[in-house]
Amino acid sequence: MTGRPGIVLHYDDGGPGDRGPAAADTPMVLVHGWLGSSDAWSAQLPLLRSRRRAVAVDLRGHGGSDTPGHGYGTADLAADLAETVEHLGIAPVVVVGHSMGASAATVLAVRRPDLVRALVLIDPDYAGDPAGRALLQSIADRPDDDAVHVGVIELFARRIDAATTSTQLRDRHRREVMAVAPAVVTASLRANIDDPSSIRFRPAAEPVLARRTQPVLSFHRDGERARLEETLATHPASRAVLVPGAGHWIHQEQVDLVDAETERWLASLD
Repeated sequence: MTGRPGIVLHYDDGGPGDRGPAAADTPMVLVHGWLGSSDAWSAQLPLLRSRRRAVAVDLRGHGGSDTPGHGYGTADLAADLAETVEHLGIAPVVVVGHSMGASAATVLAVRRPDLVRALVLIDPDYAGDPAGRALLQSIADRPDDDAVHVGVIELFARRIDAATTSTQLRDRHRREVMAVAPAVVTASLRANIDDPSSIRFRPAAEPVLARRTQPVLSFHRDGERARLEETLATHPASRAVLVPGAGHWIHQEQVDLVDAETERWLASLD
């Protein structure tokens, strides 16, 4: 476990050490999405760890990590990741992020490019339609943490889990959301909406995305977001993969596709 002063983060570390300069063997840090945990990567870890060291992190307030009442802005999460990478002495790393984890990975790459060699981002939550802010704000403005938690559970069931093809995954995601402390749900939701470092919505996201100098492989279920990703790419090796019909957890629904595309792309970086 590691973290910034006063915050202890849990992580799952395993696999061989970095065996050389090849991108395919570069250590990885895996960052789950909002209200998830490092368990989100259970399908990926066996393959990843057959080739490289892979560290799956629990963000603050999630999984086995500490649950402070503050510090849930994207910049805070990125700083926690930077501390973890430096503590482990594994930089530069490939950062794999899902949803909110993709936003934290992006801010980390922009603010600490010395720590990040490449990014693999799965259905990122950044650069969303600004019209979506009102719905999230209406939930965040509920009178107490329990009411906010209920609203978020309903939101997941209605807007995200409904697009997930697997009943088993839908049940798993509901359990994950219910397991997070209501105070953390409220604090992280409000930070996602209002924190100055948030890149949840356009147009605030675009300038940050365009500052990434690393190659980026991204997986999207939405064509508009995939096109935006390609428009803002600065590294010639960057690539956006559209996965039509997928749900939000693309890496859990289409494990073989994500694994194969990722390994092929990392090998090409050499």
